[in-house]
Amino acid sequence: MRNALAWCGLLSSSFAPRKNGKTLLSRSERRLLFAARCFVLVLLVTSFSASAANVQGEDETLRFYIGTATNADKGGVFLSSLSLNSGEISEPILAAATNRSTFIWLHPTLPVLYSVAELPAGEGGGAAIVAWEVEPISGKLTQISRQPAGGQGACFVTARPDGRYAAIANYGSGSISLYPLQKDGRIDPPSANIQHVGSGPLSNRQTGPHAHSARFDPSGRRLLAADLGTDDIFIYDIAGDGSLRPSSPPSLEMPAGSGPRHFVFSPDNRYVLGLGEMSGTITTFAFDPIDAKPLSTVSTMAAGTPDDTPRSSAEILFHPKLPVVYCSNRGPHEIAVFDFDKATGAVKRRSAIQCGGQVPRNFRLSPDGRFLLVANQGSNNVAVFSVDVKTGDLSSTKYQIDVPSPMCIKFVGDQSP
Repeated sequence: MRNALAWCGLLSSSFAPRKNGKTLLSRSERRLLFAARCFVLVLLVTSFSASAANVQGEDETLRFYIGTATNADKGGVFLSSLSLNSGEISEPILAAATNRSTFIWLHPTLPVLYSVAELPAGEGGGAAIVAWEVEPISGKLTQISRQPAGGQGACFVTARPDGRYAAIANYGSGSISLYPLQKDGRIDPPSANIQHVGSGPLSNRQTGPHAHSARFDPSGRRLLAADLGTDDIFIYDIAGDGSLRPSSPPSLEMPAGSGPRHFVFSPDNRYVLGLGEMSGTITTFAFDPIDAKPLSTVSTMAAGTPDDTPRSSAEILFHPKLPVVYCSNRGPHEIAVFDFDKATGAVKRRSAIQCGGQVPRNFRLSPDGRFLLVANQGSNNVAVFSVDVKTGDLSSTKYQIDVPSPMCIKFVGDQSP
């Protein structure tokens, strides 16, 4: 304000009529001129501020990484950006040429990205968890550490919100591993490796365990792991030395034959929603306190869908600001929308929209909840959907990018589950 008044004074004295160095205007006229100059200056400042704000809004973008099922000679981890104003996404650039980095995660505070290497034994060092340093300007990735997965078919990676541990799930062997993280984000050898045991009723895919995802609970004291082969979401307590011990209860019991793939905690941490890949169902459990028995189970598919229609549900997420849940159904190539009852934890299917491609695997919502991006593995593209900020309903946009075999999307700075 002091600077503005100084500029007003300068303007009024500079433009006042003068003769022999003396101002010809009366005191009242000079006051009027001063006021006029101040008014003009305020208009100029306001106009400049508004223009600057518009420019900033137009240029406000958010980077995101894309994990793919490609080998290093055809791709790896890609980088793109989303316009938070229009929903347009930029053409992807290759951030790191690497083999089958099918799932990725970002360190909560450091410029480090974690990926799985979903490789068979003997190929490229086998299945692993990999840490990549993020170059601040370009976003390119440089590998800084790597540890064996402790199993086969590494398919999921996550980091604890305090940055002390990372965990992975190994689908092929049905095991999980927990890794201490160094202060710079590098990965230490595993402090725990758990081999699941058991089977399910479906002989085509449940003859043994298949760990499909692992997440830390909101307190950070437990690690949960969904196993498609045993129909369990196992629960482990994390000891001070980084070892894992079965919690009480030791698991959440998904319906037989559901094949749990991913799961998510409700925003208030009172519930866990488990997604059954093979059954196409969402099952709700109480988590505060924990109850192993389901509260409810609903279909992810439209009413009247024939029983033999492929479900192949893949991802489940909450809207960051609304009581709305989304899941991807790869069978009908759709993103389904559900209302969430905060009081009971129940979900109810409201609608669905075609995914903008084929085989929608992973998807992510922008942190502001205005856009949803879908990784369509079968059609090699990432499609953008607009989200109604009041209802959570989805609508297609014209924006998409071509990416080879996209499997996972992660926004920079986004630490939602």
